[in-house]
Amino acid sequence: MRPRCPKCGSGVTKGGNARGRQRYWCKTRDWQGTDPVGLEVAQAAGVPRKHADRLHHKISADSHKCRHYVVTSAQNATPIHTAFFKSLLNYCAVNKAQLLVIPYRYKNPTSIWSEKAKHDDWWAPELTPYLLDRRIELNHHLVVLADIKTQPTASRPLQGFETITGAKSGIVGHPKLELITIATPQAKLPKILTTTGSVTRVNYLPGKAGKKGEHHHTFGAAVVEVDGDLFHLRQINAIRNGSFMDLRREYTATTSFEFPAVAALVMGDSHIEFIDPDVVGATFGRGGIVESLRPERLVWHDVNDFYARSHHDRDDTFIAYAKHHFGRNNVEAEIDKTFAFIDAHTKAGVENVIVYSNHSHDFLSRWVKEANPKMDPENAVFWARTFEAMCLGSKMSDTGAETIDPFAYWAERKMKKFAQSRFLNEDESYLVRGIEVGNHGNRGVNGSRGSIAQYGRIGVKTVTGHTHVPGIQDGAYRVGTNSLLKLSYVKGPSSWLQTDAVIYPNGKRTLINIIDGRWRA
Repeated sequence: MRPRCPKCGSGVTKGGNARGRQRYWCKTRDWQGTDPVGLEVAQAAGVPRKHADRLHHKISADSHKCRHYVVTSAQNATPIHTAFFKSLLNYCAVNKAQLLVIPYRYKNPTSIWSEKAKHDDWWAPELTPYLLDRRIELNHHLVVLADIKTQPTASRPLQGFETITGAKSGIVGHPKLELITIATPQAKLPKILTTTGSVTRVNYLPGKAGKKGEHHHTFGAAVVEVDGDLFHLRQINAIRNGSFMDLRREYTATTSFEFPAVAALVMGDSHIEFIDPDVVGATFGRGGIVESLRPERLVWHDVNDFYARSHHDRDDTFIAYAKHHFGRNNVEAEIDKTFAFIDAHTKAGVENVIVYSNHSHDFLSRWVKEANPKMDPENAVFWARTFEAMCLGSKMSDTGAETIDPFAYWAERKMKKFAQSRFLNEDESYLVRGIEVGNHGNRGVNGSRGSIAQYGRIGVKTVTGHTHVPGIQDGAYRVGTNSLLKLSYVKGPSSWLQTDAVIYPNGKRTLINIIDGRWRA
């Protein structure tokens, strides 16, 4: 292909050398630089007013209907990932969705392509019909912040934007995938802030900031399904050839097809004693997540709440009184209820992965170690049987003394679907398509308290739970909860959200939020 000017697309002529590299001049003399590129990045002069106005009007006119949007971003003076762009267009055609591309600028010497243009405020021409450069509401609760042009090397692209949308959720164009939830006043769902991923190619030089940006660069988009005042948000994450999976379909540049099953559904913390019936219906009911996506394995976090004898309440006389008079203080009955729930919702051929969690496992062990059965006639016999099992299961190894996990011990004796279930030990690894799902998230590095930031720094892709606050940061995904959002001990503004994670057969992930008992429009 004949060399072309990256600004205007016209031919170029050779000039002298610059530090050993051939220098070129544009025939119009508007540009000079080294290594010109092909016609695929010919000029798209900024964001054309006519196209942007038409797109803005179209979104505004359709804002009160059930609409399907795909929101991605694009860097200035940078060519697109052609295969991914075509896959996005194919997705939009199949699903009757509107593609929106948020332009962002890279004014930085680590940019390869921007060095080639004296004036680099242009975007690949293929994107012109889809570029949106102004703020717009997709419904009353979700804003696309297309007027904000972020730096692609920002390590925390959402930092500082927590209040910019008021009480509304927001989408920011950025090549690094990140998601946070912001606490909102009582009786309201938290607001979500998310980035998009990008449709343009990797464009960084090997400096520190550039290499970090390259490492986190994601060919991705945010899928938004709007239905009146509700919206459902999930992530698209493409593999190198530009194809991607969404729910149970895979999309390429030319085709789309259904695949048999997702690799795993990692559910938000269950707390079955307080599980939300609407979430149960959305997850396990007709047309629910399990029936629609057919996960090969279900990953459970905090399946048992251990409310009957939680150490958090043991010194509260009034909670103890209420538990006693309303029949909520029997440990064995609560555990039986938990196992019966798992049995009832385990389909043939599906593996249960029970992650070692603080409520399910640690609380039971702690109760056996600390309780005085003489003062608890309701649970004395079950305590004694569990105490005996832990004594007889104790052993000494090269690393010190250890005993059995009493929760798994009782599961083996009580669960009908135990043969389909795998109860992970504490710190036991469990990989699904290269994603570590064996950590609950309560424990961090070197015995510290766990956080998504810590899991984002260990260099292994993870999905954790524990906090009831979903998030994405540096390759670490965190699910929310499947319990009721307003439990008695939740005081003040809350960022809890009922959120699961899906792991696709290609190793990519997405978060799925359950809003008012619905997981999609």
